[in-house]
Amino acid sequence: MSGKLTPNTMMSASRLPALLGLSKYQTPNDELQATINAITGKETDFAQNESMAWGDRLEEIILRETAKRLQLLDLKTEFNKAFYHETLPLACSLDGCADGAGQVVRTDPDAGIFVVGKESIELAGVGVLEAKLTAVAPEDMPALYRGPVQLQAQMDIMQGKWGCVAVLYQGTTLRIFLFEPHAQTLATIKAAVLEFQSKLEKFKSTGEIDFYTPASSKDADRMFPAADDSRTAHLPVKANQLVDQILAATSDIKAAEVRRAEAETELKAMMGDAGRAKVGAYEVRWPMRYYKAAPQRIVPAKDAYAIRQSTLSIKEIS
Repeated sequence: MSGKLTPNTMMSASRLPALLGLSKYQTPNDELQATINAITGKETDFAQNESMAWGDRLEEIILRETAKRLQLLDLKTEFNKAFYHETLPLACSLDGCADGAGQVVRTDPDAGIFVVGKESIELAGVGVLEAKLTAVAPEDMPALYRGPVQLQAQMDIMQGKWGCVAVLYQGTTLRIFLFEPHAQTLATIKAAVLEFQSKLEKFKSTGEIDFYTPASSKDADRMFPAADDSRTAHLPVKANQLVDQILAATSDIKAAEVRRAEAETELKAMMGDAGRAKVGAYEVRWPMRYYKAAPQRIVPAKDAYAIRQSTLSIKEIS
């Protein structure tokens, strides 16, 4: 297990799912900001969780079992360098690689082997192996952020004709997914990497960050964490529709909350002191909640600080 060897100042294969909007945890703007931080000497803090730590520890075990099931030769799991694309500003680290020896493999669910996108695959020459560990239930196709996109970039960089994502599910089920290079995915990766690099070059030349369209309200919070209270922005007319949309949605939420509270009040009156009730296909619970005794606590002093609020305040002006 070699760990991360790619520089943080450029795009890498493992970060592509976030760049393509496929990650549950990171957005394209997060990746852009993290890379700019690295370029300017401010590395983004990264805390490895327990799942990631176990993934590192079990990586070689996963790959050795994969090589055994696929009858691969010359398995390699230690690398002392990153690998770089010949024409794109894209790098990758490798978990492993092995020689396929030319055998033809078909999907075999009993052996946990799945050929993706076709009936069979020829393991010709050296292929790229990517190991993953997850607590989710076994899948017949791994989520795109769980290896497939990363593997496509790795195969492109290493000029491999085949690759494998080996996923250990819930610590008990190993599934091996075999892929060939996919032209459409590679074209999408190329376009995204070139756009990403153009944003980096613009920052280097102007100092301005050309953000992507925010993926969510929280993404916008991270894009613009500080407000200049002395500045008033003059928005285009179409922004008025967005304000109306927010106000209408807020009104709907308030009306729904009134209806919910009314129904809850009536249900509680019907239940009285019963802890649960049955009505049609539903069970309604209104139980006690118990709290342990706790000692008195004195809240420690905190320094003053400011953060930008995450919700917009809207009022009508005359």
